[in-house]
Amino acid sequence: MQSKNSGGFTIIELIIALAVIIIVTGAVFLAFRQPERRALEHASRQLQADIRYARRRAVIGGRPFAVFFEPAEGIGGRYRVMALYPVEEIRAVYFTDGVRLRYSTSPQLVFHPRGTPTGGFSINLSSRYGCYWQRLTSTVSGGRIEIFAITY
Repeated sequence: MQSKNSGGFTIIELIIALAVIIIVTGAVFLAFRQPERRALEHASRQLQADIRYARRRAVIGGRPFAVFFEPAEGIGGRYRVMALYPVEEIRAVYFTDGVRLRYSTSPQLVFHPRGTPTGGFSINLSSRYGCYWQRLTSTVSGGRIEIFAITY
């Protein structure tokens, strides 16, 4: 004599199978997003290092140094580190790997020979799809550059 339920799945088995599928799908989705997040973190740390470099060169060289921001339509954009008086381009960095310059409070950041910037600033970088953001900020008084991660 056979049971009536021998040919199908129980509700518990279906719930467990569905839970496993959801967990695997989530893990795959996160694995594909990690390179995007790493590229954004790398770009923001590189920008932070270049801003500190410009500040240090202004103090050591006794002349103003600047970082100029040039956003682009869509993905990308770039910034240039330059010496002022006489003008000399030190480095130009293009944002790649889906990173883009979203917002800057000023198109330029100038450091005087004492190491103080012309003003406080805030710069936002985002990943290709806008899921991850990095904000770099500084104040005039401290001159310290901080990175804040924002995830949506």
